[in-house]
Amino acid sequence: MRLALCNKTLNDRPLEAFFALAADAGFDAIEVIPGSLGTPIVDADPAMRVQILQVARAMGLEFVAMNSVFEHVPTFNLVTGDSDLRQRAAEELVAIVHLGLHMGVTSIVIGSPRQRRAPANASFDEATDLFIAELEPAATVAQELGITLCLEPLVPSLTNFMNDTAEGIAVARRMNHPAVKLVLDVKQIARETRSFASALEIALPWLAHVHVNDANMQAPGEGDTDFLAIIKSLKDVGYGGVISIEAFSFADVPKVVLTRSRKYLESILDAA
Repeated sequence: MRLALCNKTLNDRPLEAFFALAADAGFDAIEVIPGSLGTPIVDADPAMRVQILQVARAMGLEFVAMNSVFEHVPTFNLVTGDSDLRQRAAEELVAIVHLGLHMGVTSIVIGSPRQRRAPANASFDEATDLFIAELEPAATVAQELGITLCLEPLVPSLTNFMNDTAEGIAVARRMNHPAVKLVLDVKQIARETRSFASALEIALPWLAHVHVNDANMQAPGEGDTDFLAIIKSLKDVGYGGVISIEAFSFADVPKVVLTRSRKYLESILDAA
C-alpha cells in the first residue's frame, strides 16, 4: 500500500505551499482537487499545468489521485432534474479525466455531495439512472486512458444520493463499467451501521481507493479509531493500492500532525 496526502482541507493555501507541506511531512504521493490546478478545466493554460508538474516532481511528489471534482463549479449537478446542468457536469467530468491523464493520476474520486443531490421526489433507482447516464461518457474516456472513477458514498447530512457502502455498491453494480469502482472512507464508514471490516468484505470486488481519517475527522492516529485493525484487514484481502490521508481538522500545526500521522501509519503497515 502507498500513503498519499490529500489537499481537500489544505486547499486554502497556494498549491506550492501544499507541495512543500506534503514533502516536508515525508510524503511522495498526493491527491488533489482539480480546481486547484487551474480553471476552467477545459481551457486552463497547459503551460501552467506543466509548470505545476515540474514543481511537484522537483519536490519528489507524484500525483496519484484527484477528488472533490466539482468544487470549482458548485452549480453543476450530475443527478438534477435540470438536463442542461447535468450535461454541463458530464462534459466537465470528461475534461477532468483528461486533466487526470496529464497529471498522471490513476484514480478520480467522485464525491462532490452538493453536485449529486437528486430531486426530492426521485427514487434511488431514478437518481441512479440519472447519475449513470451522465457518468458514462467520462467512464468510457477513463477506461481508454487507464484511469479509475471511484464512487464515494457520503452521509445523508451531505447529500441525498448514495449514502452508504451498500448504495455505492448498488450503483457500481448497476453501471457495470470496468472503469467505475468504489472508494472506502474510514470517517464515512464510522457513520454507517457496519464496521470497516464488514464494509470491506462487501465492497472488495469494487474497491480501488481508500481514504483514511479518524472518526473525529482528524488525521489517523489523532483519535480513537483502530487503524491497526483497518490496515490489517486491507492487507489480509490483498489490497495494494493507495491509502490517502484526508484530514478535516488539525489539533496542532498541520506539518507536525501529518508527519506524526504518516509515521503512525507506516509503523502499522510494518506491523500488520
